[in-house]
Amino acid sequence: MKVIDADSHINSPPDLWQTRVPEKYRDRAPKMVDMGGYDGWQIEGRPPTPLIALSWAVNKTPEQLAQRQIRFADQDPGCWNPRARLKALDQDGIDAQVLYGDGASNIRDPELRTVCVRAYNDFLSEFVAAAPDRYIGLGIAPIHDPEESAREIQRFRRLGLRGIFIGLDGADFPITAAEYDRFWAAAAAEGLPVSIHIGGGGMMKRDLAHKTKVAPGQLEAFLTMAPMTVGETIGMLVFGGVLPRHPQLRLVIAEGGIGWLAYYLERIDHVFEKQRYWANSNLAEPPSHYIRRQVLATFEEDLAGMRTYDLIGAENIMFSTDYPHSDTTFPNTRKIIDEHFANVPAADRRAMLYENAAKVYGLSV
Repeated sequence: MKVIDADSHINSPPDLWQTRVPEKYRDRAPKMVDMGGYDGWQIEGRPPTPLIALSWAVNKTPEQLAQRQIRFADQDPGCWNPRARLKALDQDGIDAQVLYGDGASNIRDPELRTVCVRAYNDFLSEFVAAAPDRYIGLGIAPIHDPEESAREIQRFRRLGLRGIFIGLDGADFPITAAEYDRFWAAAAAEGLPVSIHIGGGGMMKRDLAHKTKVAPGQLEAFLTMAPMTVGETIGMLVFGGVLPRHPQLRLVIAEGGIGWLAYYLERIDHVFEKQRYWANSNLAEPPSHYIRRQVLATFEEDLAGMRTYDLIGAENIMFSTDYPHSDTTFPNTRKIIDEHFANVPAADRRAMLYENAAKVYGLSV
């Protein structure tokens, strides 16, 4: 059976921005620097951020991840090299793979951020071109600027990209405000799904993974709750009217898992029914109607989710591997698929493993 991995990642090579942005921006554009024993990204002259092993974890044991900070050279080349990545897909039995990247979306200066996001999208288009039938690239939208975002996503088709990623800090912007409607309308018009990845929830504390001193238990609690924080963003997009106003728009919740979604659908309808009058909720249908109509969610290992997938809808679920991050199923993906889908009817299995992703990203089913 064919498998599309609906959520994987690529790590940016050291020279990505230094070779692609105009010369006047290069001093402030992201560059990799030696931090003494490990490497890090330096941006806008700020103190560099170290490369963390959790994002470069493929072919490393859980014990090795305790190293935390690593060298760029320590990663498997499949993390950033498209040719090496194909070998990993073949080894893991994956037919095609959706690609997420950071895209320099954490740059503060708006002008520099826009320039660097465009440079990343150009790089991604070249990565995808190495195997366009197997790589599904998600371009980064410069979400700090709704108008620029609308213009940039109109380039995506020409670049060979098949979806939009609003960036890990996307929910930090008022994406339900009226000025963002031009962005959502452009995404719907282009037929490009918009992805919100974990790390894009409004209450995320994204710097915790980089810190070495945190309150006891805080890091593990953060990692445990991270998948579910995207629920806040989805709730805003429903109650804020984005999904009702743009019925052709499709959203993807990436790496959030699905075990919590059955309860979430019940809870969000309960909130609407009980609180709608004093909260001024202006929806023609219950919130779950819009989520089932327009939202898809990915999961890796989630046996609880597979027991309740019928309450969510097989048509709203896609399988993923999270390659090369620390939650990845590589190189045991086919074994995990067999375990998770052992009692799932063939039609639902096909939908979640291949057909839903093929449909939303415009591939042949």
